[in-house]
Amino acid sequence: MPVAHCVSSMAGIILDFDDGFCRLVQRRPDRLIGISYKAITAPADLSRSSKMLTGLIDKAAPTHLRKAYVRPDGSLIKADLLVSKFGDEGRLITTLSWIDGRQEPSPSRLWKAALRVKHVYDARLIELGKDLFSDHVGLILLHMYLAEAEGRVVTASQVAKLINIPEQSMDRWLKALVHRGLVEIPVSNLGYIQLSQDGIIRLERLFFATLAPEPLAVA
Repeated sequence: MPVAHCVSSMAGIILDFDDGFCRLVQRRPDRLIGISYKAITAPADLSRSSKMLTGLIDKAAPTHLRKAYVRPDGSLIKADLLVSKFGDEGRLITTLSWIDGRQEPSPSRLWKAALRVKHVYDARLIELGKDLFSDHVGLILLHMYLAEAEGRVVTASQVAKLINIPEQSMDRWLKALVHRGLVEIPVSNLGYIQLSQDGIIRLERLFFATLAPEPLAVA
């Protein structure tokens, strides 16, 4: 299941996107910047897209929408969207996924699976206590994934507070995660941290395992 990201304004004007979005709609970057979502949305889905935009609430849980995009050859590709309104600027952050081949879980199901995993983590901490249960790596990655899925940005210090560890410990874990290629620190670093593409893929495999558990070969 390919995953793409797109940033747009409340008016639906596309402001930024990654390579995945280009693959989804099969258009070059210079053919996407500054255009309206209406230009690439299937006519039958325009009304639902418009209603979704007007119903968005700042910093609320992401809104799920399934709609079709029109590719240059006239074919349609259906995608699952998680859309969040972010900040006073009224920008929209969208995570999109579409199916090439076998059925995979939508971003909405993966987000719910991540919340389920977080609930289990919280329950373990309550029942066993921090001295018997501590998975700092898992908690760091889990909070980063939830932030990205919900269209939020987080700093290292914010994640450290959420999981109640010293910032020095957070820095050490971050260095290890960056070294393993699971986390990236943006060049224009304002303290923000984000998962790498490989980190997202690996976490979503873990969350998918909670949706469809299968026997695993453990060395």
